Amino acid sequence: MHIKPFGQAWALTGKTGTMAASLGANSVVFAMGALAADASRPNILPPGPLKIEAFRMTFSVVLASATPAVVGRCLQLFKATDNAQPMPTGGSSLTARPKRTMDAGANSGMIGDAAVISSTAALTVTGFTRDTVPLVTFDLCAEGGSGARATFDYFEDLDSGPLWLDPGEILVVSNPAAFDAVMTWQLSVNVGYRRRDTGGGSL
Repeated sequence: MHIKPFGQAWALTGKTGTMAASLGANSVVFAMGALAADASRPNILPPGPLKIEAFRMTFSVVLASATPAVVGRCLQLFKATDNAQPMPTGGSSLTARPKRTMDAGANSGMIGDAAVISSTAALTVTGFTRDTVPLVTFDLCAEGGSGARATFDYFEDLDSGPLWLDPGEILVVSNPAAFDAVMTWQLSVNVGYRRRDTGGGSL
């Protein structure tokens, strides 16, 4: 049975600058959050969840590492544990674009109407609690050679359903292990998602 997609379709894309060497473990380099309900306006319908249908990360090495085959080097997708936490800061804002012209000018459904990606170092996280268990893993072991490039794709049709961001939740890209002190790199992110018009949960 084919279920017709709901909600406005949006595209989000961006890239870091040349990331500084020796990125510390558990840093955050990308974040997007689903707009939460406004407690001061209880009579307004709450926002709906974001349905992430596709997520692509491309990792490119700018300056080679002397030891590219470091076990444990990877990037992972996590959610926040508390949907009242603020967004990370200190990077570049990414504005989503609706895929249909008729939706131009509509709210993207994201916290602050934008995502954020690192410029040259980790994002600044204040009072932000990242989950300990990741949703997906982008393995980068042995990808430290000069000019190396690796791409990770998550698609709804291939991975048993979409990723849901309920109102107030934040999705982040983070590294569980520190990166090499010599290697510098760039990360690009492409996200395809749908914004549900009103609240009611991720059904």
